[in-house]
Amino acid sequence: MKTILVIDDTLEMRENITEILKLAQYTVVSASNGKQGIEFARQFRPDLILCDIMMPELDGYGVRHILSKDPAMAGIPFIFLSAKAEVTDFRQGMDLGADDYLIKPFENVVLLNVVALRLSKEKNESRLKGFDTLRQALTHGYQASQRLCETYPTSQLKKKQILFQAGSVPNFLYFIRHGQVKLIDRDEAGNTFITRLVGDGDFVGYLALLRGSTYYESAELLTDAEVCSIPKDDFLTLLYNSQDVANLFVRSLALNVTEAQERLLKLAYQTVRKRVAEALLLVQRKFYAMPAGLPDVPAPASSLPMSLSRENWSQLVGASTEAVIRTLSDFRNEGLIDITGTQITLLDIQKLMHLKN
Repeated sequence: MKTILVIDDTLEMRENITEILKLAQYTVVSASNGKQGIEFARQFRPDLILCDIMMPELDGYGVRHILSKDPAMAGIPFIFLSAKAEVTDFRQGMDLGADDYLIKPFENVVLLNVVALRLSKEKNESRLKGFDTLRQALTHGYQASQRLCETYPTSQLKKKQILFQAGSVPNFLYFIRHGQVKLIDRDEAGNTFITRLVGDGDFVGYLALLRGSTYYESAELLTDAEVCSIPKDDFLTLLYNSQDVANLFVRSLALNVTEAQERLLKLAYQTVRKRVAEALLLVQRKFYAMPAGLPDVPAPASSLPMSLSRENWSQLVGASTEAVIRTLSDFRNEGLIDITGTQITLLDIQKLMHLKN
């Protein structure tokens, strides 16, 4: 139970505030003047202080000034109470490091809302100190992201396992430390489409968290994977308190929207032949790209062997399995790809990139 220190020289006001706070299940300590308030603050170490400004002996500004110099007291949320509504009084309080300013008389619900808000903010700020590693991981690239798995639970998942299901409530942000995942959606006729591919170093599941809704698509593993689960509350706390983290996910959302629009246009206007070529190049770039070489070294003409089932190729292209198989056979006959079992190797990346519609 949170403890609140009320400092006010007016007995009626002090008793009214104490009564309301106790009804809201807070423990309340009250002081009748500034000097006693400082003594009680050091004795009881409250979670929040409500302090009147106009008091004899030591006013509220003096109380705040003295407590701000004490390292053990400086971080306690501090709210001024005053019958004066002058801008200069408000500014003086804020300059001393107060967290809020309530003008008397105030409604009980206003008091409770301000207290709850400041206690919540204090809790979040203390948690944020422990989230620095997570923030660094989210904003400093792939190598830093690997440290997430030292902080949060990591699971070894199997191929074809469902990471999350459309219609379910999101509770985690997922970090793919290693592995391949497809995001899938279904139309009214029951046809399945791959909407996005995610792999090593990617975050997935954040759109539903940001929207505060259920998942609108499902995530299924294409390979065995190592996945780190970041609790929703931790992610949202960082998002709302760190501009770097917010910027990261704004950029990710913008990129996802752009990619989705481009794919919709291609599905609408490209031939199956062109869509198959685009799907081959997408999988190659996402999962099988060769390590970056020197600036003057040309890009490789061929790819590493790529493994994906015919069903998944069909879902990625947005065409029947038969049409996709027929097109892949044509590409092999043209010397554009090689097929060995379920593995496909791109033999001429440039020709596939410039294939006419």
